[in-house]
This record gives sequence, structure tokens and C-alpha cells, in this order.
Amino acid sequence: MWQIIINGPGYFDTPYDLPEGTTSLGRADENDIVLGGDLVSRKHACLHVDGDLLRIEDLGSRNGSRINGLPLQGSRDLAPGDIVILGENTLSVRQPHTVESAATEMVDLGAGGVRRFGHGEDVSPAVILAKNVKDLDVLRALDNFEPVPFENSTKGATPIGAGGSSPRVSYETLVLLFRIAESLATADTLPLFLESAMDRVLERTEATTAVVLLRHSSGVLVPAAVRHRGRLAKGEVPVSDAIVEESMRQGRAIAVGDVRDDRRFAGRESVILYGVDRVLCIPIGREPPFAGVLYVNTPAEAETTLELMLDACTAVAHLVASGVQRFVPGQSKEGGGGGGGGGSGASLRRLLERFHPPEVAERRAVEALRTGGRLPALEERALTVLHVEMVGFGALSARIGPVRATAVLNDFHAKMSGLIFSFEGAVEAFVGESVRALFGFPSGKQDDSVRAVRAGLALRADWTRTMSRRPADERCELRIAIHTTKGLVGMIGPDTRLDLTAVGEGMPVAGWLASTASPGQVLITGKTLASIGARFDVLPLGERLVRPPKDKVAAFEVLEEDVPALTNPGVNGLR
Repeated sequence: MWQIIINGPGYFDTPYDLPEGTTSLGRADENDIVLGGDLVSRKHACLHVDGDLLRIEDLGSRNGSRINGLPLQGSRDLAPGDIVILGENTLSVRQPHTVESAATEMVDLGAGGVRRFGHGEDVSPAVILAKNVKDLDVLRALDNFEPVPFENSTKGATPIGAGGSSPRVSYETLVLLFRIAESLATADTLPLFLESAMDRVLERTEATTAVVLLRHSSGVLVPAAVRHRGRLAKGEVPVSDAIVEESMRQGRAIAVGDVRDDRRFAGRESVILYGVDRVLCIPIGREPPFAGVLYVNTPAEAETTLELMLDACTAVAHLVASGVQRFVPGQSKEGGGGGGGGGSGASLRRLLERFHPPEVAERRAVEALRTGGRLPALEERALTVLHVEMVGFGALSARIGPVRATAVLNDFHAKMSGLIFSFEGAVEAFVGESVRALFGFPSGKQDDSVRAVRAGLALRADWTRTMSRRPADERCELRIAIHTTKGLVGMIGPDTRLDLTAVGEGMPVAGWLASTASPGQVLITGKTLASIGARFDVLPLGERLVRPPKDKVAAFEVLEEDVPALTNPGVNGLR
């Protein structure tokens, strides 16, 4: 099975499983995948799947296509890890085979794809093997490497230095480490490296699940990469917080056996669903505070001995720690834990990722470090303000209870911030069931207002799809409003609590206008309409009283984009 991960206008880490045959991509609505952006042609490219082969063909697009940064001439075969650029859109090529991807976003608690259970349970009696993360047969073998005869079979376990004093390490383990080290050297980002590493773990071992949990800037451990062999029974894989806590407490790689028979786990739905018999959990890093853990589920009937698999996975955890150090500047070389001193590149970047897409956060952090680690305070900017709120969420939350309300609100936060980032907006703040985004900061562009309106339409469409998959009693609609104004914007507050803040007379207008909208409407003011020109079909609504007794604005409802060559992005059949 081939899969692409799409990022671009209207997409944020959106997975798409490619069917057998041809998949068309472009701006026109008749394409299988509709891409947004001024640089995308109506019929831009095709992807052809023929079993294990994937080929891309450029259909004579005006601005061309690029593969791994190089121009595409005609057609060529693709391989896992290739990056395809079509205008403003980036497509990452993956071939999960039987390894199924779950959530990979660095988000707060409740990340989709992982079910956390067992918090506070004492699992120490169930630990059947524990090893110091610094004392590994694999590492000793690499220090005392002896040549492997060329005629040795590459199948099965081939001991290194079988006749000498070197530890016995399987050929498969060394191939696994080589492949992961290769990924570490070639990956462009930490998520790409972690996804590739976990794919290798499942390809080269008998594990059924491989999960990397990394320490978020808030201190909690969150999923950074999740892989599961086979279909996900309920869209999630099991991770026992109790086992994670025990491994972190001991600072050792641990193996927990007979999970199904143990009273602490036997009744857990997630254990039964996924056939978990043994769990391996290894801290990432050599000393506390650890950067996170590698968590692996294995079946009891696995042929590889538990000690060999624990050694191999611990060596993988060392490589993951190297990846964290490489891609997260300023991480502690020993543990790599969260935190980070004030003004360091890592802490600045983590702070800015609350408000900006990762690449913008990285750029701003580097610029700030050149000026002593200080971020600019308030400065005057032309801004387009996007306000989004859930209609009736207060009453809904009281009706469905805290657990389900939390799930809906987490969905709202993840969907809104991801799509806003994909349109190059900045998330100023989430307040309860609403979010305010800014277009025109940190750098202003000619099409700030156009991107804000496109973002509003995409947010509404994506939320409608999300709600259609939820139970009827959890559904609610959005109200969206957009206003263009001047304001003061920048980072405000003490070093320990910096926030992105925008102030000015016109800043609250979008929020006021949204409160007058009907569920599902996207409204703009006359100032925004003047800025976007005739690119959208709009319906004049007259003047609206946004703040009694006399503050009124001209309001218009946005129906759709009115340029035939520029259509709303989306996958046909899902929009």
C-alpha cells in the first residue's frame, strides 16, 4: 500500500491512501485530489500505482513539479521518503505495507492514535527483565567488532565473533541499526526520522507495535511516532502509563511479561484487542531527565529471545536520542529532557511553535538568538483577523459530560491550529471554544486577506467532515468572521510566560461580527472585501450592529471562491 502525506493550503499532515491505478492531482474539481494555490495547474500531475510500484507523471503543468528538490521531467518512479512539490503543496511518499500509521503530531495529552491506560498501577512485580541502558551487548559488540565471513547467510541470526570473546548479536539487529542510522543521516525532520525508525523496527523484529513518546515542553510525554502491524481495531494502540512510569523511575530498559495473565492488565480492552503479551519500554537518553521512551509490544510466541529484543530496542532508543539531539537544538546531551534554559534555541522554538508553523518558529528563534535571545515587542502591522467559535458548546459540554467534551475540544484545537498554520497564519490564542488567528504577522504579504478567507472556508469544510464522523449528540457548527485592520502585535510578558498579543481598536471586530453569524456562516467586513477584491462569491448582508449602542460594520457572507482556476482543496468524495 502506498500513502502520501499532504501539506499545503487546506491540508495539514493529511494522509491519503493511494488506490491501485491512477490518482489525479490539480486545481480543477474533477481531480481525485484537489490542491489549492496559485502555482498549481488545473491538471497538474498523476500518481500511478501498480502493486509495489509508484510512478508520478507531470501533465505539462505551468510551473512544473519537483522531486526531492529536483525538477521532474515527464515521469519517474517514486520511493518511500521521496518529497514531491506541486506548487505550494508538499507530498511525502510513504509505503507502510502492513505497518499502519497512527497520530504523529507533537500535541498535548489525548493525542489521537494512542490509548493511555494504567496510570498509577504498580507494575514492578511484573518486570521480568531490566537492563542498564548504558550496558548493552549490541554496543559492546560494536566496540569489539570482528569481521563476518562473506559466505555467511544473511537469513536468521548470524552471531558476530562466535568463536571469540565478542558478545553474540544477530545479523538482523545490526541491519536494523544500520538502516535506522541511515535514516538519521538522511531525514530532514525529526518526525520523518522517527516514522522511518519505527517502520524499521516493525520490519526487522517481531514487534506488533512501536511507539515513541517524547517529553513535550509542558513536561508530559506525548506521542511523536506510532506504528502498528495490521489494522487498528479502534483507531488506537495501547500504551500503559504504568509501564512507562516504571521504566522512567528505574532509568532502565524493562520487559514486562505475561501481560494478558497479569491482573493489572488482563481486563484491559486494549490488551485484548491487540494481542499484547510482552511489553518492552526503554528510556530515551543515557541519564535523567530522559527525553522520552521507546515502547514496544511483542507477542509471546515471538522466536527472538526477550533479552536479544530488549538489547536491540535499547540500541534503537540510543539512535532515537541522537535524532532528538540533532533535530532539537539545545537538548541536553545526556537526557535531552524538556525544559530548556530561558533564551536557548530549543526553548524559544518550543515557545513559538504555540503560535506559528514549525518552519516559522525555527526562523524566528534563530533571528531572536542573533539579537540576544529577545523577541520583538509590539509593532504596528496591517493584519487580517480570523475569529472562529463553536456554536452552543457551553450547553453541549454540560449535556455530554467532561470526558466527551474534552475530546471535542481537543479535536477543535488540533484541527484549527493545523489548518491555520497551513495557510501561513499565526494562532494568537485559544479562549475556551474559540480561536483568534492573525494573517500578516510575523511578516506581511500581499495576499494575507485572501489566505485568511481561504482558511475560513477550509476550516468550515474540515470541521463539517469531522463532525459527520462524531455521534449526533456531540456535533456542533462553527461561526467564522474575518476583519482587516491595523494593530500592534508582538510578544508580551515576562520571560517565563511570553504570549503573542495583538491590540488595537479594530482587533475585537471579528469576534463581535462572529457572534452575529448563523451557524456555518463565514462573514467578512467591508474592509476585508476591499482587500480581497473579486476573488470570492459574497452575499451582502447590510450593516450589522456588532457592539451596542452604535458600532456597526458592513457585513458580507462568503459563499465560495469565484476564480475558476482556484478551487477549494480537498479529496473528491470527502469534501
